[in-house]
Amino acid sequence: MAFVSGRKRIYVDEGEWNRLRRDAGKLAEMRRDVPRLIERVREQTQRDIDRSMDEVRTRQNAFEQAVSGLSENTRRIEQETARRLRATADTLRAELDRQGVKTEKVLSAQRRELRAAIDAERGDRVRRMAELDGRITALRADQDRAAELARAFVADAEILCEQVRALPHERYLPGRLGPLEARLATARGNDSAGIGAYGLSGAQELCQSLGELRMELEQLDQEWRTCRAAAERELLGVRELIAQNTTVELNLPDAEAPDVDHWSRGALSRLAGEVDALLAQVRADDQAMTTEALMRVVSTAAPDFEQRLESVVSQAVTAMHASQLRTNLAELIADALDEHHHYEVAEAGFSGEDQRAAFLAKTVHHASGSEIVIEVEPGPADAPPTVRLHNFDADNAAESERAARTRSIRDSVLAESGIELSAEEDAARPDETKRDVRALVTETRTRTARASADRTTES
Repeated sequence: MAFVSGRKRIYVDEGEWNRLRRDAGKLAEMRRDVPRLIERVREQTQRDIDRSMDEVRTRQNAFEQAVSGLSENTRRIEQETARRLRATADTLRAELDRQGVKTEKVLSAQRRELRAAIDAERGDRVRRMAELDGRITALRADQDRAAELARAFVADAEILCEQVRALPHERYLPGRLGPLEARLATARGNDSAGIGAYGLSGAQELCQSLGELRMELEQLDQEWRTCRAAAERELLGVRELIAQNTTVELNLPDAEAPDVDHWSRGALSRLAGEVDALLAQVRADDQAMTTEALMRVVSTAAPDFEQRLESVVSQAVTAMHASQLRTNLAELIADALDEHHHYEVAEAGFSGEDQRAAFLAKTVHHASGSEIVIEVEPGPADAPPTVRLHNFDADNAAESERAARTRSIRDSVLAESGIELSAEEDAARPDETKRDVRALVTETRTRTARASADRTTES
């Protein structure tokens, strides 16, 4: 009966292993086909921009029609405001139609320009209201004329209040409309009671407040639409970068382009899923994100996604290189066993035909029938691999002989690769499941080839 001598664990020097991995990370660069990225983003956002700006245009058309029902004094002011808001919306549309994604710096500058335009309009409204107030003051002594003006302002306030309701006022300025609606109800009551003349100032101020609220809401709505378009573009830009980096060209002649999702163990797919989920939130209308939340997408989330993509690509490249290093390490160990102890490789391959998994090599001493299975298993996370020697000795090998094998392995690997190894006894018996390397590797390869042939036949 064969004598079973045990299993030995060999540790790989972490510093040297990390150096080799860092060198591998320099072998690839993340693809950035910027012209294609810009074009793809433009294609995917144009429909949403058209829909968004059509909503603004429809609302502006409805307001301009409603303006015709205002009194002459209010109509003149609101028509000028409507003209300016339309011009601002047209400028915004031109900005949104530009190709490219928005950086936080560009987006912030655009928001400042929009606010400056609205602030300028607010200043003009105050000036025009002051002129109107000067003309009305002279009429306050005439009770009938004052009552007529108050009634006109109440009617104007009714129209403006309806226009404010058409805007998402609770999203942007929650609680602002309610008090104005209460004051409007009071003004209606005064008019019905025949004391409208005494509420002329209040009716005028209410009308002005509703007009300013509508203008402020238009500003905030345009800001929100700008930020949503920018957030959508940034996320679509990241999504396009992910699509461009499903494989990575290595800076090596005749090197295989690694499948990033495969070598990162699904990290690329998980990242794409996170981007898609956030993109769905950005595009949602029923639970719209706030303007500040959209700004955070542009300033924080999208750059973080891009940085993580770079990390995933690097992770995939280094994982592929680590796989090759595990193969090389197993080969160095096998060479040492062959040169110094006359063990020859009989079977070799990756467990489960998966290059991300452990590499196995079975070596045989043909004179004695002893076998040593070399197993180079990936380490956790960025740690170096673990090497195990499963010794299936056919004779009663002395401890000195097993120690000599370990020393020759350590010296050969250090001389050839610069990697230092250290060893210790791990178990009294080897792992019997590792002995049949053919079953672990060859049969899997056969099944894979058969499945591939079946798919080819079906197609």
